[in-house]
Amino acid sequence: MFVSRRRRLNDELVGCGVDVVIISSPSNLYYYTGFTGGEAFFVMPVEKRKESSRKAADSSGKEKGYVITDSRYYEQVEKECQNLTLLPLEGKGYSETVKELLKDFREKGIAAVEDDMNLLQYLKLSETCQDYQFQVCGKKINSGRMAKDAEELDKIRKAEAIGDAAFSYILGVIKPGTTEADLALELEFFMKRQGASRLSFDTIVASGPNSSMPHAKVTDRKIAKGDFVTMDFGCVYQGYCSDMTRTVAVGEPEEEMKQVYQIVLEANLRAMEGIRAGRRCDDIDGLARNYIKECGYGAYFGHGLGHGVGLDIHEEPRFSPKCKVITKENMVITDEPGIYLPGRFGVRIEDLVAVKKDGYETLSHSEKHLIVL
Repeated sequence: MFVSRRRRLNDELVGCGVDVVIISSPSNLYYYTGFTGGEAFFVMPVEKRKESSRKAADSSGKEKGYVITDSRYYEQVEKECQNLTLLPLEGKGYSETVKELLKDFREKGIAAVEDDMNLLQYLKLSETCQDYQFQVCGKKINSGRMAKDAEELDKIRKAEAIGDAAFSYILGVIKPGTTEADLALELEFFMKRQGASRLSFDTIVASGPNSSMPHAKVTDRKIAKGDFVTMDFGCVYQGYCSDMTRTVAVGEPEEEMKQVYQIVLEANLRAMEGIRAGRRCDDIDGLARNYIKECGYGAYFGHGLGHGVGLDIHEEPRFSPKCKVITKENMVITDEPGIYLPGRFGVRIEDLVAVKKDGYETLSHSEKHLIVL
């Protein structure tokens, strides 16, 4: 699996004129090497012909790929990164070790790096490895992660199933007098008891007027009758994230609250029905956005319709007015329209879906019609 991913990465970079790729982000380290420690550099020469990447190996029979890290992770690299060579730091810094390795490849050249590389790391590499130019190739490096393989999809399904179970559980906990903080804590405990290793992001529980803020911070506000409660939460299962949002009413809501909820639900469903391979992401965003605008609430839906989910909670591509990416089968993306009336209330409904050739697979299965507790 990891070998084939590295081959695809090599082939993706062949046309960019780079001689080597350097990866340091934890998610890409895992995706391309299997290393779960998170603190390392992966360095791989880029073979200029696609077919040569199938044969690239050093005298030991290992691939020409190197994992640089310190003594905390030596044994872990040996176990997790089979067919790659461990380069111990042994008192040297990353940039000095990379410099020595690059000279083994060629004296001068161009190195591809991620667009989210730590700025200090980038500056240090540039200063130390002056015979190399560093080219940001984030889109090329990350492109392989947009469409998930069967194993990745299974892990995301499991993570989302934990979220569905958490939603069912929390419905029995929500009541007047319970605080937002109480609910957030209950969600976290429940998901971890179901096998999640951690949260995929800080849980959002926003009640009453707080629900008008899309990314409201959890507070000690007590739930009251007549409130909407918006809960946006997810977990990580075997490295992969889940994400879902549901809005429920505590006691009978006002008439406009019901109307807004139905508009958001319809926007969610319209976007869902437009999802399939071969569609432009901004067109799918428009299916929800235009409907909300037609209903008179366009000014109150400011964020994108959705984002990719995988090893990271926010990945490419995105359902947004700015994203022209063409959807491919097995991309995993959220569908999360919302309407937020400042100081009053807000509604968001979010599902996680996998793009399919002629449609989509819904990974979120929790009830979406308005639940009144």
